[in-house]
Amino acid sequence: MKFVGDKISYVKNPFAKHSYYCLGLAVISLGLGIASIYLSVIQAGQGGLNTGALGFSSIVASLMGIWYGILSFGEKERNYILARIGIAVSIVLLIVWAVIIITGVFR
Repeated sequence: MKFVGDKISYVKNPFAKHSYYCLGLAVISLGLGIASIYLSVIQAGQGGLNTGALGFSSIVASLMGIWYGILSFGEKERNYILARIGIAVSIVLLIVWAVIIITGVFR
């Protein structure tokens, strides 16, 4: 916490170290997911191993992003906005992948 006059400024706090990893992994996961879905659409739903590997890598990157986001909340007196954004993106991606997998299994 930084004191500015009589007020406490939370903006002056540095970002949590692990929040950079969290947000980076969320962006990587989003890119891998988009690439996987693009390949699947281009191949008319008959994606090969590359499509599955990209999708699986997207899921793993999302899970690791959530893990680093949780670790960033353990750092004291830091700004956690990047971790919150990264965790939100990762959770949305995991939900999208769960829906895609469930739809594929029960189709």
